[in-house]
Amino acid sequence: MGVPEIVVEPANGRRRRNRQSPAGTKRAAALFRMWHGVRDMVDEAERLGDGELLHFLAVAQMLIEERTAAVTPGGEAFVGIEASLPN
Repeated sequence: MGVPEIVVEPANGRRRRNRQSPAGTKRAAALFRMWHGVRDMVDEAERLGDGELLHFLAVAQMLIEERTAAVTPGGEAFVGIEASLPN
């Protein structure tokens, strides 16, 4: 049995440009979509009866809400939406 060889290809010489983060409204929209995904996972964790996972997801959801409120100019993005979790 031989030792596998690692082949490294030389770079093409181009440098990657630093990607800029999306503008505030696009970032808030992406966070809002993420919030909905976490909300679906919370529902599934409730269905499974996994309290530890439910707690973890609730904390993640709260952090997303806080970040969205900080990014959104002129107010909170979750006004008018039922964002509370049952205890």
